[in-house]
Amino acid sequence: MRLAIALSLEGVPKAADDNNGSGLLCTSFPQYATAPPIEERHTQQQVENSNATTSKPWSKGTTFALDRKAMEQERLARLGKRKRSASPERPSKQIATQLSSTTSTATGMQFPTGTIKRTWAYKHPRTDDITLEEILQVSTLNIAVLSSFQWEDRFIFHKADPKKVKHYWILGADGEEVRARILQELNECNIPNLKPHFPPMRRGFMHSKLMLLFHETHLRIVIPTANLMKVEWGETGQDPKTPGTWQPAVLENTVFLIDLPRLPGGEIAEALNTAFGGELVSFLKAQQVDSKVIEGLHKFDFSKTSRLGFVHSIPGTHSTEPQRSHTGLPGLARTIRHLNLANVERIELDYASSSLGALKEDFLRRIYLAASGLQNLSAKTPEDFHEHVRVYFPTRDTVLNSTGGVDCGGIITLNAKSYNMPSFARQCLRDHKSTRPGVLSHSKILLARGYKKDGKPFAWAYVGSANATESAWGAQNLLKFGKESSLKVNNWECGVVVPVPKQKLQGFADREIPSMDVFDGTVEVPFQFPGEKYEGKEPWFFFEHLPKDT
Repeated sequence: MRLAIALSLEGVPKAADDNNGSGLLCTSFPQYATAPPIEERHTQQQVENSNATTSKPWSKGTTFALDRKAMEQERLARLGKRKRSASPERPSKQIATQLSSTTSTATGMQFPTGTIKRTWAYKHPRTDDITLEEILQVSTLNIAVLSSFQWEDRFIFHKADPKKVKHYWILGADGEEVRARILQELNECNIPNLKPHFPPMRRGFMHSKLMLLFHETHLRIVIPTANLMKVEWGETGQDPKTPGTWQPAVLENTVFLIDLPRLPGGEIAEALNTAFGGELVSFLKAQQVDSKVIEGLHKFDFSKTSRLGFVHSIPGTHSTEPQRSHTGLPGLARTIRHLNLANVERIELDYASSSLGALKEDFLRRIYLAASGLQNLSAKTPEDFHEHVRVYFPTRDTVLNSTGGVDCGGIITLNAKSYNMPSFARQCLRDHKSTRPGVLSHSKILLARGYKKDGKPFAWAYVGSANATESAWGAQNLLKFGKESSLKVNNWECGVVVPVPKQKLQGFADREIPSMDVFDGTVEVPFQFPGEKYEGKEPWFFFEHLPKDT
């Protein structure tokens, strides 16, 4: 089995045989085979409802794939073979009804002011969740600009047929040799309407997750925490013990999306009129995407994004303005100030992360400052600030006892060497347990609540690709005489800050820290709160459970 390295696993050596020095694990791409007609293809939901045992195979071989998907496929294969005390039951009438409701998707502008939703999870009750089909609105989708850290091509093509939808993929690959090889093999695959793009890469990873979905009537901007892998969107594989049924979901994620109307009369705006739009364009320009993609954004009305903040991380060493204050943690602080969420007196932070690096107290202090809207590293923080920061990461027992078990713990990563360092902020860790029993979470969510210096309460949520690591948010320290070092960022990341509406805060008194209920209607908190302290339990160490042949 090949080793898939998750983004923020700091200090872990890369598999020399696999990454070609790029951080992208590549294999050869067998020749692309034309997909069967849409009407002959089945989603997981359609197969279950029709009691079919398999979906129609592609005409020959397998399609191309980035090899970071290989680990997930092999985990799922082993998952199906594992002996369990109770096999998944046959679909009940209730489940069949639930799944049939996901096969028809609405079109048009459903979310004109933006929303945060949980990803759908098979065999779990539907709440305020969403499927990938519902996100794509494929019946009216013209162009899909997609970026991800991990890819599962067949899954993507089954959701959005490249014969009918133009695909623009933002892929991570470092080095001309690797890129040339991928381009050559993509050309040999002869996939219609697919254009790959490789943003500049340094020593980090292309970890950002973003979808720009162009429809005739609107643009849908999607910022998920999920990669483009079937298992991360609540789908799994068929249960070999019970033909015609599927394994319950093993992973879940969170997604932000907003629908922006097309400007009337074919109008093209000279500039996007919100900070959200401006930072989005800056991010895409830094990734050197095709100018036509950026020009396409100017055909839509961004005015409803004025209450939101687009936050990004751009790899590199940023020593001058404006770059240094617009990306990473300084960019988060700037966004908090722009949204009038600064001037903080008290703040409570709950950060759910699927990967951790060297979680030093100084780094958590920088998160605390940025979440308070403070960019100056010399700014004071309470001596007990770490008591107001909770980082959610699963214990070993939580992963072992999950539905997927060890086989699905590979994208949840922490290095034992980092954890055992004296500087690791163990006191801030909480067990990351989903409110869906047995499901592991891949979400990256930062929830902030508190009150300002004038006593007024506030709350906001960050949803995006950034884990609680310096690789994601950038490393920076205070030098002599109060001077700050350059900001060093490893990874491409992006996310969104969504403030809780003021009317939701009216039920709280001045100088009162809102409860977690304040997020009702803004984001469905997917983890159990308050999280259990570790108290002697071990975190999940992915590398301790790798097969011996890795």
